[in-house]
Amino acid sequence: MIACLILLVFGYASLQAKNALVVIAHGSPSEKWNAPVLSLENEMKDILKERNISGFDYVRVALMEFTEPTIASVIKDCENEGIDRIYAVPLFIAPSGHSENDVPNILGIKYDAQMIDELKKEGTPLVNTHIPITLGPVLSYHSIIKEIILDRVKEMSTRADEEALVLLAHGSPDYQFFWTKMITEAGHYILGKTGIQYFDYAFVEVGQSFNEKALPAIIQAGEKKKKVLVQGIYLSSGVKRMAEYAEEKIKYKGQDSLIAYSVPTNTVYGNYGLLPDAGKRISYWVVDRAEEWLSR
Repeated sequence: MIACLILLVFGYASLQAKNALVVIAHGSPSEKWNAPVLSLENEMKDILKERNISGFDYVRVALMEFTEPTIASVIKDCENEGIDRIYAVPLFIAPSGHSENDVPNILGIKYDAQMIDELKKEGTPLVNTHIPITLGPVLSYHSIIKEIILDRVKEMSTRADEEALVLLAHGSPDYQFFWTKMITEAGHYILGKTGIQYFDYAFVEVGQSFNEKALPAIIQAGEKKKKVLVQGIYLSSGVKRMAEYAEEKIKYKGQDSLIAYSVPTNTVYGNYGLLPDAGKRISYWVVDRAEEWLSR
């Protein structure tokens, strides 16, 4: 009898626990980059309401670097709101140093003394909380990336049999297997859905090595097909702006680059990454992961 009462008490306490859903993204000095990421907050609240999910009392987006709200300020706010448990989703494309080291060390659920020192030197506020935090998966979990990128490519495509596809993503040397698997699966998925017959990829940090890494793949694709579609698998960055920046860089340096002049004239660059997302698919994806956590 006593054992049953104890179970009932703990079960009731669990049902009454105040939960927080916190999405963690990289952040940027650019308001244009941050805006679609921060807009996920209201989208997730609407979806939770739409699905009649009452398991989360607090929903926020936090940014790892450059601007507010920081991860630490959001977790502090959770304490002020009397939150008992936090489910945090790292909104990164695939496993990387950010998702596997930076974020866990900032949250205090992992401790790497060297990493902590680096974060402190960068001025990153660290979390010190009594609230249990569960860290969810990155975006390469399930099919969300392939679905959104397929739509981006369809928007650019006019005649699949004459087109080549080049996908660009950030990449991570320490997690190369995961990034290669993610981008090749996305490419072959798109080929199967569109009829495009040629696909290649390159790993390019956001604009920093576009000429060195992206252009060779684009040029090679142009030798195979009449039209080249270039789409980025980035959270909130479009490759069109990256390509424009790379061209400006060549002109500024006065480089008569053979590579620059060899870029196929019929090359189309995607304006957007995964965001903005008219179908709110990323927000639905996050809520799906949150529901899984609640029902575990």
